[in-house]
Amino acid sequence: MELNADFGVEVDDGRLSLVLESAGGRTAGADRPRNDQYVPVLRLLLERLRDREAVLLSALVASARVSRLSEDERTLVEGPLKLADVADVEQLRLDITSAQGRVGLPAGARKEGNNRKRIRLRLDVPGYGLEDATQLAADLANPRTDPVDQLAASRELPKAKELPKAKELLDALTMVEIQTATGRPNTVLKVRGDVALVRTERSPDGQPVDISEVQKGLDKLAEHGYVQVTVSELGHRSGFVGAVLATLPGAQFAGTLAEVLLREPTGDEVASDLHFGELDAVTSVKVRTEQRKLRKLLAGGATSAECALCGDRYPISFLIAAHIKKRAVCTDQERRDLTHVAMLACSFGCDTLYESGCATVDQHGIVHTRPEGDLPEGHLRNRLLHLQGRRCVAHTTNSEPYFAWHRTNMFVPNELP
Repeated sequence: MELNADFGVEVDDGRLSLVLESAGGRTAGADRPRNDQYVPVLRLLLERLRDREAVLLSALVASARVSRLSEDERTLVEGPLKLADVADVEQLRLDITSAQGRVGLPAGARKEGNNRKRIRLRLDVPGYGLEDATQLAADLANPRTDPVDQLAASRELPKAKELPKAKELLDALTMVEIQTATGRPNTVLKVRGDVALVRTERSPDGQPVDISEVQKGLDKLAEHGYVQVTVSELGHRSGFVGAVLATLPGAQFAGTLAEVLLREPTGDEVASDLHFGELDAVTSVKVRTEQRKLRKLLAGGATSAECALCGDRYPISFLIAAHIKKRAVCTDQERRDLTHVAMLACSFGCDTLYESGCATVDQHGIVHTRPEGDLPEGHLRNRLLHLQGRRCVAHTTNSEPYFAWHRTNMFVPNELP
């Protein structure tokens, strides 16, 4: 069903801004009033922004009649407000619309003004940069525009034959750090009764999550072969539930709006036989929503590039935009320093060796690995010896602070040989 209201996304004051046009009377030749579904469209947009874990930086009236007023006088909601933390979107919508009536009225005026004015929502949306205003508008208008989403919608993905119960899966994940589609770390501290205690960056002592929420996600994944990581699909703790589902053998994150897709497990995944008990090993999946864009940026738009560590050239699809400093501990400003906080590392070992701390880069840009005496025989030893002493092309004055963090916090051993 198409809703009658116009909106767009543009860049304003160095931020992405969603502009919702005002509602009004019927114009000559029109079969209905202008933007007469202003309210349901605003609510729907807020829900879709919440699903993308957007942050509302500010909301203000943007009509020409009140342009003379300062932004403080036109502000409807002060931010930053993490929409993923908003349990009642309708109340937020009401706060935005009801506050409009007083904007621009003379002091002491009793009559409320128009509550359907042209408004501007300044946003920070994970995975969308300033160059993605048009794409964000398209994704908000139709959240299933990604080719992977279309494939999932066509139900061409394999359905799960058997999935573990939520409690079994959470028991197996206890004290294992997993990451959401936006890179936030989550850890199941313990499972008791019908509740799992989950540690996040904001709640280091843990917050309770009903096991039933995870079970609902498992049921949807088993039925359809995919599930969107959104509040409407997976509940208020959708980020955590999606991270849990992504640890299943054969599961992966995909799509502009993150989804967990299920494919037939291969290799070591098959060996687990999809049974989660005390003896099974569960791998955590880490996916960054800006990965494709970051990879393209680091490669300068080329279709192939060199691995920053081993120096070998690969097609861009075989390279990973690896964060030099662990993304989960980067500040917001550091995460936006795209050209310096990340490097291209190949998926044939360099990315894993660097991330696990088996290799690092010194202050002069030289790659160091574990001491030769500590290296096991075989391919791993040969790979590390190949890296030892090479120059890392990603090392610069600006990237050195990130490499310094890695040397101190991740390298094994912490002291360079």
